Amino acid sequence: LPTRSTATSTTEVLEVKVWELKSGSVNDFAPLVFASDKDVESGMFDTTGASLSWSSKPKVDVFVEPGKKKPKPLADVSALTPGALVMNDKAKTALEPFLSRFGQFLEMDCAGESRWFYNVTNLIPCIDEARSAKRPSGSIMKEAFIEERVPVDAAVFKDPLTAAAVLYVNEEGKAALETIIADAAIVGMAFTEPGPPPKKPRPRY
Repeated sequence: LPTRSTATSTTEVLEVKVWELKSGSVNDFAPLVFASDKDVESGMFDTTGASLSWSSKPKVDVFVEPGKKKPKPLADVSALTPGALVMNDKAKTALEPFLSRFGQFLEMDCAGESRWFYNVTNLIPCIDEARSAKRPSGSIMKEAFIEERVPVDAAVFKDPLTAAAVLYVNEEGKAALETIIADAAIVGMAFTEPGPPPKKPRPRY
């Protein structure tokens, strides 16, 4: 994929815009959960950017909150595990022509219906580790990006430093996805600023 030129004006430094791509509306819709611990332990749901191959369709269940008899409704795009998205047939049909360039769709069984595990395999080392904010453990908390390494054309990608947990999309990719989402009326996909949300100021009395 083409990347950005390193040439910049001597009076202007452009900050590249990268978004985190994730499932949205988590308070309104149910996430999915793995039906089998053995499937998880087998590594078949690895989200580090490697291509996956499944010999059978794993089962997933709809999460039911403790004390509730029924789960919340499912969105078209659901949460299951960090570093991946899960889609129903409607979302897959609309999004696959764009998203398949950057990863693979793997079929799962959710109460007899197909759900699609979207595994991004487009790895691009573009995080500036030295400029990124880190947790005491050393893991990255707030990413800074190396502008010339971020794709110019619309793209969904991972960085090896955060691949197991985060999907990224550039500004052009965000615009392309927003058009598809609006045209197909897809519910459950969100774009957020990378890193934790800013802390809310404490109220003063």
